[in-house]
Amino acid sequence: MDGRTDDGGRTYCGDMIRRAAPVAALACALALTLGLSACVPESARPQTSASATPTGTSGAVGVTPSPDASAPSVPSTPAPGATPTGPAVDPAACLAGTWTMDQAALERFFTDVNTAMAGTGATFAPTGSATLTLTPTGGFTWSPAASIDAAVAGTTVLISVGGSAQGVFTATSDRISTGSTSTDGLTVTATINGSATDPGPIARQIVEPPVTDASYTCTSDTLTLVSAISGGTATSVLHR
Repeated sequence: MDGRTDDGGRTYCGDMIRRAAPVAALACALALTLGLSACVPESARPQTSASATPTGTSGAVGVTPSPDASAPSVPSTPAPGATPTGPAVDPAACLAGTWTMDQAALERFFTDVNTAMAGTGATFAPTGSATLTLTPTGGFTWSPAASIDAAVAGTTVLISVGGSAQGVFTATSDRISTGSTSTDGLTVTATINGSATDPGPIARQIVEPPVTDASYTCTSDTLTLVSAISGGTATSVLHR
């Protein structure tokens, strides 16, 4: 769950902690050029001087009529061995849709997070899910609905995340990142033994959208995002 909160710069579940065209259908029409000549007896041929320029009508000796505009066009045939030109495919087209990060995916992500942060003494255990909607025009909505038990130095902090963050993203064939992001609709709260406390920067980081800055692979039903976290990486797997 990698979404920005009001402080800026935090990643959900894994940049959730600092991350994480046209078928050029080639149709060439070849104009048919008709060359007509008449066979006439020698005596029937018009006498012209060497310098005269024959005017003749269509079919006169030496005159080539204009191509018949009504002649049907003939599609060209690719040269032997030529590679047909296919559609220019948007490398990020696969991304558009609504993706879900379920409980198992959250657990996998936070396993990576705990490994990356092993030296800090903090561990995270998530419960819940999240959805990520990516539009064909480059907009996104990240909607986490989860609670995370954060154990730090013997104290357990319950972090609750809800609402949604929205913004824009850009993508290449293997990398995605966000531009402007609004976290006005995202809520992050924390309690210790039922008493409210400041979630802190770490809590805000782990709720950032996983598309903040990540490499990705995409198939018809699976989106895998890999984000850098604390010297390691964390993987977010989403399905649709």
